[in-house]
Amino acid sequence: MNASIKKNARKGLKIISKGDELYHYARVISNTRFGYMPAAVVYCDTTEDVSFCINYCRDHKVPFRVRSGGHQHEGMCSANNAIIIDLSEINKITDIDKKKNTAWIPAGKQLGQVYEELEKIHKTIPGGGCQSVNVGGLTQGGGWGTSIRKYGLTCDSVTDIELVLASGEKVIANNENKYADLFKALKGGGGGNFGVVIRFKFKLVSILPVVTTFGLQWEKPKDVKGVVTRWAELHAKKDGIVEELSATCTMIIEKLPNSKEFGVHGRMGGKFYGSRTKLKVLLHDYFGEFLPKELKNDIFSENPVGYSDTSKLKKAALKSKTKSKDATPTLSYTANQRLLTDFINPAGNMEYSMHIGKKCKDLSLTILPSSGPSSTCDQPHPHKVSSSFPKDDVDHKKLVEQVYTYLKNSCYRSDVNMYMSFHCMGGAVTNNAGKNSFGYAQKPYMLQIQAWWDDVSNVFTNVGRNSEYLKWVKDFRISLNKYTEGSFINFVDKTLVPDIEKEENRLKLLEIYYNKKNLNELRKVKKKYDPAQLFSFQMSILPK
Repeated sequence: MNASIKKNARKGLKIISKGDELYHYARVISNTRFGYMPAAVVYCDTTEDVSFCINYCRDHKVPFRVRSGGHQHEGMCSANNAIIIDLSEINKITDIDKKKNTAWIPAGKQLGQVYEELEKIHKTIPGGGCQSVNVGGLTQGGGWGTSIRKYGLTCDSVTDIELVLASGEKVIANNENKYADLFKALKGGGGGNFGVVIRFKFKLVSILPVVTTFGLQWEKPKDVKGVVTRWAELHAKKDGIVEELSATCTMIIEKLPNSKEFGVHGRMGGKFYGSRTKLKVLLHDYFGEFLPKELKNDIFSENPVGYSDTSKLKKAALKSKTKSKDATPTLSYTANQRLLTDFINPAGNMEYSMHIGKKCKDLSLTILPSSGPSSTCDQPHPHKVSSSFPKDDVDHKKLVEQVYTYLKNSCYRSDVNMYMSFHCMGGAVTNNAGKNSFGYAQKPYMLQIQAWWDDVSNVFTNVGRNSEYLKWVKDFRISLNKYTEGSFINFVDKTLVPDIEKEENRLKLLEIYYNKKNLNELRKVKKKYDPAQLFSFQMSILPK
């Protein structure tokens, strides 16, 4: 098969297969829990290359997977003995129209590069935080980021989508042409279901005149639970939070730099489309009892709740490069985004075998990792995530208390970062309900359980550790079942339903992610454009 695809491919098309010198580099995906051995990785340069791969795999009955950045949390962008259609070489932003504020952005472009290039014209897209995530998977899954309340999901800024269908044909789908049903399905229906997306036409958003980013920390249990509860209750109110402000809360066990004690600490970080002065007023209005009377001028470099400043966040109350009367900008918008991501997705600093509330299980490590991952989503690591939304009638205080209790009673080691993220929603997300395939637009926020272990330099592994951390995520989610429902396809967890090889169980799992109504519509689109299920993987949508 490898020789056959190389023989049929155009001259110069880069194909790396088993036995090639760079094979073990090419096969790596973001979640290194999955050590798949694909038959070959094809690095497509053009739409025609993608069509060639689709036609070849269809005609020769060869399984394939589509990979834009390799960040599929359950590893479903790869598989043993499959052809990997890699889009990372299709990475040039084109057709930038400054008058209409539009640009074509390819699926294989990394977010960090998108931010850097668009910043030069004072524009951006409402993307996610992880710099190495590529646009393709992010946007097709919906896309959460810290502009979400003002501009909605990442997919909400897309006006046109170019893709290759199962037939090998290239089409452009938008809301006005005959592919309107496909266009809606591709916005939140998840990647790799209906075709191979080559690029998106985005309506760009401005970072002028000023965007302010902030980060706050709390240590005392009363403050941690109080501020997260207040945050949740405010988002549950229709007009509780202005749409210009998007923020994430994180609960994590850590030791602050000048503290001797470990505990469940709280963080809040976010982005405000407005001035620092106005942000200070809003923060006091929303969280006044948890803040000092006077926030320092740079609310990142001076920790506003009395603790030592965070080394990664010095001088990080960042703005765009346009001056305002409030302050002179210090770093770029892109650096702003990077520091914010590091803050709300913290790397651990625990001591080995540190335990909180119960005895740690002996994992019999022959070599002790010195620390947990130095980053989370921007380096290959073994990891596990899961997500959910609060039930409509939930008591937010009880939900927050349950999260705190589980974390407090958890066991932590030096090789792992484990925490709960509360991601804001509402605002433009709710306003865009029905214009995409996201099934939970009415929810005020989202919960994401995260566990990342092994620094990228650690070549040792231990099955017992993997099992322990997977169990931690599973048990955490189960402990919240009384308060939560649903899940988000970008933060995918395929273990929510057992035996998903069976059709009835697969449909139960997919309904959790899309809701019943949306899933029925997506299945109709699947039947229309891919009735033979050429695009097939463990959680691909089944035709109706």
